[in-house]
Amino acid sequence: MILHPRRFAVFQGQDCLVPRQLAEQLHSGADSALLSTTVPEAISWLAAGIPPELFTGAPQGYSYSTFVFQGIAYGAVLLKDDDARLIKAGGLENAVNFPVRELAFDFSSQLGRFALLAKAHAHWAVVSRFCGACGAPLVDANGNEEVREPLDDHAHGARFCPRCKRIFFPRMSPAVIVLVRKGNSILLEHNVRFPGKRHSLIAGFVEIGETLEEAAAREIREEAGIEVKNLQYLRSQPWPFPDSLMLGFIAEWASGEAHPDGVEIDHLDWYTADNLPEMPMRGSIARSIIDRFVAGEFSGTR
Repeated sequence: MILHPRRFAVFQGQDCLVPRQLAEQLHSGADSALLSTTVPEAISWLAAGIPPELFTGAPQGYSYSTFVFQGIAYGAVLLKDDDARLIKAGGLENAVNFPVRELAFDFSSQLGRFALLAKAHAHWAVVSRFCGACGAPLVDANGNEEVREPLDDHAHGARFCPRCKRIFFPRMSPAVIVLVRKGNSILLEHNVRFPGKRHSLIAGFVEIGETLEEAAAREIREEAGIEVKNLQYLRSQPWPFPDSLMLGFIAEWASGEAHPDGVEIDHLDWYTADNLPEMPMRGSIARSIIDRFVAGEFSGTR
């Protein structure tokens, strides 16, 4: 079935373009209640107002990925940081940039889930314009008569190469993130890319040929120089910056003296629940896991 977007979610860098009035309300409200009651349509734009000729196969044309959320077909578009062409042509001059991470303050809410899903599709639209095997321009696989492989109704974002007949599905890069406990303390680290003195949990991408457990142990060993035991899965979260699927774990310290690797990590230490450094922002899986630790949820973990 060919999907035609009714609305567009437009992104620029790590931000979503939203109406100025809504952005002012969200900034002034600064609480989860306002975010949880804001509907996805409020941060998207009618497709009828955006000229279709902007979406061409030419190098200067825009590409979008179509998906369905709560019965509405959306197109997701990612602009360059200094790109205003679509904004002007689509009449989005009243739009302002609003951080996607703040929209995902409560990622389990409909707005948070929509923001993360749409951002992932916007990134996929940019990196899936051409076939990675033969270089030909890709087209939407849904409803394409040349596609030999049957696609279900949820194969949103699937792309098809008319030349070599390959199908490409939206890519996700699995990454592990681990809360390491030692007695009543947890290990938090400052990555050189983090703003200010923000600390978070040890995290890293899963490499080819690794299990999730092997990746978690390796990342902890590489970044902190310690070994862990009793690794347990907690939960997951899509994190489209640009295309991660974060898989959260908890583990116990087993041996070794924790120290930063001096490359990615410039500081780390053990912290108790009543003596925490600057934390990750709310909405992230790291903050969610740390909050569960502070609440005493892992006190009986073995």
